[in-house]
Amino acid sequence: MLLRLIILAAPLALAACDDQAMKDFRMPWDKPEPVVAAPAAPAAPPKPSIPEPTGASPTQQPLEVAGDRTRVATADAETLDINSFTAGGEGWSATVSGKSVKFERPGAKAATVSVQRLAYAKGVEYVGTLNDTAFALNIRGQDCGGQPMTATLRANGRTFTGCASPTAAKAAASAKPATKPGA
Repeated sequence: MLLRLIILAAPLALAACDDQAMKDFRMPWDKPEPVVAAPAAPAAPPKPSIPEPTGASPTQQPLEVAGDRTRVATADAETLDINSFTAGGEGWSATVSGKSVKFERPGAKAATVSVQRLAYAKGVEYVGTLNDTAFALNIRGQDCGGQPMTATLRANGRTFTGCASPTAAKAAASAKPATKPGA
């Protein structure tokens, strides 16, 4: 039995002595498989370049763009501070007072509509709901005949055009105050 053990262990002892055998356990008559070159890795996209920070923080210093700057109006100066208007056209009239508009047409019952005021670059618009449909009175600071503003009213699926002006109370308040006699 000892002889069988020696015969089995001899090839292992001889294999341990050879460097080639330690690297590759194939028999000398076995040919190694051809080495296949790994496919070239696709070129990685370049990493984006991040510019160096300027050191400016918008909370400490306003960020500005070089060059000429022009002011852009975000609301019409003529209609911005006015909250009461009288508008009218052929077959309709509307009176704006605060957050409500009184809409009147000949032969029809007058309707008062709760509205929201929206100021924008060309004027002001009052938007609400009348008879479950959109109601919008748009007043622009463009001359209209003898009045200083134009008006467009959309109500009940129809569009009405006309002119508008500030109400007398606002016009009187914006006029130059009278001086005291003897002052």
